[in-house]
Amino acid sequence: MINYFESEPMKYYAPPATMDKETRKTRLEMMAESGDYLYGEKYDGNWSRAVITPERNVLQTRGISVKTKTYGEVQDKVLFWNNVVEAFPDTTTVILGEIYRDGDIDRDIGSVLRCLRDKAITRQKNNPLHWRIFDVLCYEGQDLMNTPFEERIKYIPVVVKKINSPLVQGVEYKPMTPKFFEEIEDIFSKGGEGAVCYKRTALYEPGKRGPHSWDSVKVKQEISNDIDCFITGVEAPTQSYNGKELEKWTYWIDIRTGEKKLGEYFGEYQIGKNLQPITKNYYYGWPGAIYVGVYDNQNEIYPLCKVAGLTEEFKTELRDHFDDWYMCPVTIGGMMLSEAQGLSVRHPYLKSIRKGDIDAKDCTLRKILS
Repeated sequence: MINYFESEPMKYYAPPATMDKETRKTRLEMMAESGDYLYGEKYDGNWSRAVITPERNVLQTRGISVKTKTYGEVQDKVLFWNNVVEAFPDTTTVILGEIYRDGDIDRDIGSVLRCLRDKAITRQKNNPLHWRIFDVLCYEGQDLMNTPFEERIKYIPVVVKKINSPLVQGVEYKPMTPKFFEEIEDIFSKGGEGAVCYKRTALYEPGKRGPHSWDSVKVKQEISNDIDCFITGVEAPTQSYNGKELEKWTYWIDIRTGEKKLGEYFGEYQIGKNLQPITKNYYYGWPGAIYVGVYDNQNEIYPLCKVAGLTEEFKTELRDHFDDWYMCPVTIGGMMLSEAQGLSVRHPYLKSIRKGDIDAKDCTLRKILS
């Protein structure tokens, strides 16, 4: 019997930033010409899994809760949940969806879902969170994980109809043809995040990306030009480690004394010793990310975004010699420019360090907007 409550979410593939644009486009063209793929619009929200059984009903998030050591639960923080539960009263049904709200991005949705229940509901008074269903893993006791994707998605309109809530919609999938590139430009022009392309025969494999990486591919908008900006600060490392590799985890802290410990302390942690797992960044005092900005038209620093994914060598430099890196020019790439809450770069990544190459005064908002 599958434990849907603890099953690890499937990972969807995204071409790495190091893959050049032409290689990515060529691969997508091959997919479009094959006739083997479907695609649906990607909505920028928070991944969620509804597990409805006769004994227990939850709406889980992808992240692991520090308190429960399992997937977070947000069913009491959304207004559509009662409709979902009432639609499937006596059998097991498992649905995947994106919690989203028009005009918001994933960070905004997360800030609502992290609130206590009453505050989360209050923040939806005039603009409630919606749920966009994109897959069904079990329908009224019928497990669908070993069912091809194109057959699983036939259940999406069925469950949407049964739930019967104006806050719940289903993703519509279309055949991926050579016209895909025109169609995704339409999505981008409307402010959409992009699309997810699925191989028709793909099965749902928990914790994996499918038998092949390109069985499910996220396609997001990329900014056409690299952005020159400069480092304005660093993000402090997150302390709590919430991953699932506790048995072999080697970074710990004595919560009574504050002493950091390196080694496998899972056994002592299990029997109640004053130990907690911490992130590798926290153990070494590495920053979690850098903040970058540019000069605006008034020659003031304009905060642009936060950039993670730094090398350990660079994080060590930032930790030990931040003054040498403050206002250092860097070049970043990203998926798109967002103006939802002021101009920012979505999904940014560090491409190069421009120290001694260009001056911070060359990093301007005007250059980006042009």
